[in-house]
Amino acid sequence: MAGLIDSKLLDGWVPLRLYWEEQQLKVDWGYLGARAFTEPFFDYTVSNCLEHPFNLLFRHQTPIEVLQRRHENFPGVPPTGFIFHMSRSGSTLVARMLASLAQNIVISEARPLDSTLQAHFKAPDVSQQDRVAWLRWMVSALAQQRLGGEKHFFIKFNGWHVLELPMIRQAFPEVPWIFLYRDPIDVLVSEMEQRGQMIPHVLHQSLFGNDAPFVVAMKPEEYSAIVLATICHAALQHRQLGGLLVNYTQLPHAVWSSISDFFAIDWTESDRETMKKVTTIHSKMATEAFQQDSSRKRQRATEEMREAARRWLYPIYEKLESVRLEANNSPQSN
Repeated sequence: MAGLIDSKLLDGWVPLRLYWEEQQLKVDWGYLGARAFTEPFFDYTVSNCLEHPFNLLFRHQTPIEVLQRRHENFPGVPPTGFIFHMSRSGSTLVARMLASLAQNIVISEARPLDSTLQAHFKAPDVSQQDRVAWLRWMVSALAQQRLGGEKHFFIKFNGWHVLELPMIRQAFPEVPWIFLYRDPIDVLVSEMEQRGQMIPHVLHQSLFGNDAPFVVAMKPEEYSAIVLATICHAALQHRQLGGLLVNYTQLPHAVWSSISDFFAIDWTESDRETMKKVTTIHSKMATEAFQQDSSRKRQRATEEMREAARRWLYPIYEKLESVRLEANNSPQSN
């Protein structure tokens, strides 16, 4: 443990999680070596690495201050752009396309970032300044070069993390961010068929302003719609902090056009071709299949889903569309 205070000894190691032990915040580290984050999600890469006996048996747990020392001595690649999303709206496709290029580090829905943002729920005396500092340190630890030539660093946050955008912007005020969203009924059908964070009490309830008894009595369709609507409202409210709205229908072309322009990146033709290949790995991700995917989803929508979408989601969706289209037609965008 003491040797790890020399942060150089953490080369090749990555934070796997944050946890509290005897009122002290600690970091659980795992060894990834030169392995890049090429899987769709952070946890996939970690799980694959932990299948190796060495990585499973040799782990390190350190105080949060070691993360600070690591940040000060080895800050990593500065963030290029942040990706927020409504959920089930193309963010995984965007992350996979960016991750297909060796010059990019892409961290997708990393558990240690989620734990950092939720730290105050575990310990009420944690201040926002604490979380801002911890977030900077954690992002720095995840931004380390693994192949040697990485120069861009992207983070795809969890869906609910847009609610913490003011705090994230306090930590990284200059980093541009985008918010991906999609026609509500498509998203709601997908959520109801494979529920993730849209289950009551998976996320801290105070994030959505609902008391526990009320949530338990809700129909799943309504609860999911309220959570999704809250996420969309936050994105629209905080858009003045420098965000770009992106509709699912703009994908995948937007990745190498408007999104890249917004992130101030000029891809080569070879880069664009590499990213385009990702869209053909699964037919549902190809441009021509987008409408077919939406059509199939809408055929599976129940009346309960349609009613929840009409009541909670379509009003904010229409506002997002109005703001996006207005921005696209503004003189600055021409």
